[in-house]
Amino acid sequence: MALTDKCDVFGSVDEKAFNNVVRNLQQQRPSLFNHGTISFVRDNRLLCNQTIIQTIDRDVGIFGNPIVTERPLLAILGYTGPFGLEYCFQLSEFSIDFHPSNVHSLPPELRPPLRPQCFSLKARVCAGLACPTLDILNMIAPDERPFFPVLFGPGSDIQQPKPANRDDDQKTKPIVVRSPTDRITFDPKNIICFCLDLYVVLEIARGGPPDDPFIAFRLANLEIVDVTPVRLENAVECYLKNVLIMGVLPKIKLALKAFVFSIKDFLTVQPTPISAAVPFNPAVEDDQIKVFITVIA
Repeated sequence: MALTDKCDVFGSVDEKAFNNVVRNLQQQRPSLFNHGTISFVRDNRLLCNQTIIQTIDRDVGIFGNPIVTERPLLAILGYTGPFGLEYCFQLSEFSIDFHPSNVHSLPPELRPPLRPQCFSLKARVCAGLACPTLDILNMIAPDERPFFPVLFGPGSDIQQPKPANRDDDQKTKPIVVRSPTDRITFDPKNIICFCLDLYVVLEIARGGPPDDPFIAFRLANLEIVDVTPVRLENAVECYLKNVLIMGVLPKIKLALKAFVFSIKDFLTVQPTPISAAVPFNPAVEDDQIKVFITVIA
């Protein structure tokens, strides 16, 4: 059966094409996938995942394209001085798998294999924190003046000594939070690295009235692999589900009317209506996403 037996124009994108584009971007534009503070920019050998670095095209450095995108230093909670911590994070893998599943193996929590008309995304994120030694931290720790706790209430016969007369004692000043500008020295051996694998299963759904339908993405499930304790993993997964369902997926609905084109009074190009012959449009099957188009003369 010809691909256009159900429509006038047929188009599809294979999962291999998408994954090859991502792989080529990793090789040609590595700064989209590798991020870190100044030390990691200067020496990408400090990055946690070296596999993605080893696949970078040699011409990237010749043409001046950065390997790592520079990020600001990490502020330390409760500290308002100039020092900050260094870190890196990398999107070392991002792939798509259209039904039926054959690109990556879904974890058992997602009840593989993929259901019909579903596709899965896999992302591996690696991150590292440059942890300074206690000797360095104690050396640069701020020298704060002692505070005077209130031990006795008003009207007490016992009087406490008053603190030294300083300008900042006359009134309470607000805490000034500023971005750190000085990095804390660290030993490369003390970079703490970890990687997380995230799987997301989505399905394409149609909604809206018959005269103005739209295509939306619906979250079927997600899983972060092997985070302990289990309740921490469950809490993070719950939060990510809320982010996707409430904040991300509602913003990427596609109105089908946007894909209707008219060439004067000559012809109209539009998505093929749903029917017994075309039960899904677009259709996720045969490791592809398929689109069926009807041309009305």
